[in-house]
Amino acid sequence: MLLDSSNHELGVRQFMDYFRLQPQPPEKKYLTKILAEFAHLPYENISKIIKWNDQFNSQTSLRLPEEVISDHIDWRLGGTCFSLTFFLQSILSQSGFSCYPIMADMQAGRNIHCALIVVMQNQKYLVDPGYLLSQPLLIDPPLTRQHRTDFQGLVRLCSPQVARPDTAKVALVYQPDENRYHLFTTANGQRKWRYSFGDQPTPSAEFLQHWQASFQRNSMHGICLTKVQKDGLIYIHKHFMRTTDSNGKKNYNIRNQYHQTIQTIFGIDEQWVEHALVALAENLKRERKSEFSRTK
Repeated sequence: MLLDSSNHELGVRQFMDYFRLQPQPPEKKYLTKILAEFAHLPYENISKIIKWNDQFNSQTSLRLPEEVISDHIDWRLGGTCFSLTFFLQSILSQSGFSCYPIMADMQAGRNIHCALIVVMQNQKYLVDPGYLLSQPLLIDPPLTRQHRTDFQGLVRLCSPQVARPDTAKVALVYQPDENRYHLFTTANGQRKWRYSFGDQPTPSAEFLQHWQASFQRNSMHGICLTKVQKDGLIYIHKHFMRTTDSNGKKNYNIRNQYHQTIQTIFGIDEQWVEHALVALAENLKRERKSEFSRTK
């Protein structure tokens, strides 16, 4: 299987039509507009858990752009960092932008996150549909770039920090001895390292390998969703939910209203949630059986 963003004209056209985006010159203003609409696709692994259950250990378990946008239109689904990044790459490249994917290291391991570098007018920008910066973040090795942002620029993949719009920042720091960039979020004076990356294009074959490996990671051991709202973020992991807005954060145990809460907040039908829970249990059994077979 080869990943080629130019092969997904149908998915790109469906995205552009659904969000009523008209072609414009590939400039920063247009890039920001595309990112604003792309943010409507939630970060969720419900679709990934179900697809993995249906196509276990198969390359067809990847959710490519046509499936991602179709599932969003029909069921309000989204995707995880790999499917979202590849979809966004397809949209941007077919909209005239020069871009390429990069892999990032997080606390949980190496090469487990991905994002895009967009090149415009001899300058490079970080674009991340997983962490979803509210606008492209300029990459400039000699300097530390701090991007003041609102909640729409804070983390979608991890539990959000308490943050107020006047203090929330995303900082990109270049370490010359490593030749790597480090992304930090700062909220109310508290700085937290999120990930690091090198400015090196990831070949499609390597990107595919990392995408396939993501099905075996701990992130597939529980349902996770994040939604960006005008006044804050909503994060769900298993039965834990956190809402964060300008007034602070609130934590909830949603075990007794699990299906209904996800449907109310994300618009994802309760049947999808139940399907994912059943698939999750089956996937874990398969993993344990596969691990047992390897250790015999």
